[in-house]
Amino acid sequence: MSRGLYVNTTANGQTLDRFLSLLWALVIRDVTSRYRRSSLGMWWAFLQPLILMILFNMLRGIVNIPSDGIPYVLFSYTALVPWTFFTNSISSCGPCIINNAEVIKKIALPREVFPLAAVVATLFDFAMSSIVLAGMMVWFRVPVGWSLLWIPVLVTIMAITAFAVGSLLAGLGTFRRDFTFATPFLTQAWLFVTPVIYPLSTVPENWRSLYMLNPMVGIVEGFRNVLIKGTAPPLEPLVMSVVITGVLVAVCWPMFRKLSEYFADVL
Repeated sequence: MSRGLYVNTTANGQTLDRFLSLLWALVIRDVTSRYRRSSLGMWWAFLQPLILMILFNMLRGIVNIPSDGIPYVLFSYTALVPWTFFTNSISSCGPCIINNAEVIKKIALPREVFPLAAVVATLFDFAMSSIVLAGMMVWFRVPVGWSLLWIPVLVTIMAITAFAVGSLLAGLGTFRRDFTFATPFLTQAWLFVTPVIYPLSTVPENWRSLYMLNPMVGIVEGFRNVLIKGTAPPLEPLVMSVVITGVLVAVCWPMFRKLSEYFADVL
């Protein structure tokens, strides 16, 4: 009996090793191929949130947008770093099954590895844009402290949220490409119900509980508090983000697994 337990444990370990090896190979492929034929290459990872920050700053010149006493370029860019990661992740997840159709039809492997690889690969862009954010924090002389220990927690919640939403879009988009085409419109609408351009404090109190059902609210506010204000993330939005992310995983992952049973038939 002990020998059987040893064999099963070894088999599970080998399965995990194969999964991680495949995940790593897909991540490297996605990162290296993303900017292969681009003149600016990885500079796009820096430019995307920077351009949005400039546009938001121009908008603020027309419309009076508060920033809780924080320089607006820093206020907006701190939110744009996680937001850009989230939108790029789910956009990459949408077509990931279709893009790997030949592999899926030939090899039996866990389908979750493709949206997961899309999310992990986008962490490269997140790291690049974070370098610019670090430079801005130095420029504006933002003090840092123990609150930075919250960063891995926030990144983990953010990545799990992106995987949950992205896996659902990947599954649905395999059967109807309308979902993939609609993703940019979804993220644009989602932006306006997330405190990226404006602070959470401007949301009316009677609407705030409903507003915080958006899991990105706690994540974005968390990054602002940790990086700029030097405090822990606000508790209520963070707890809501964790709860809603858990619900998303509980709903989206089983749906993706059910849809994945028919991928080979429709690809």
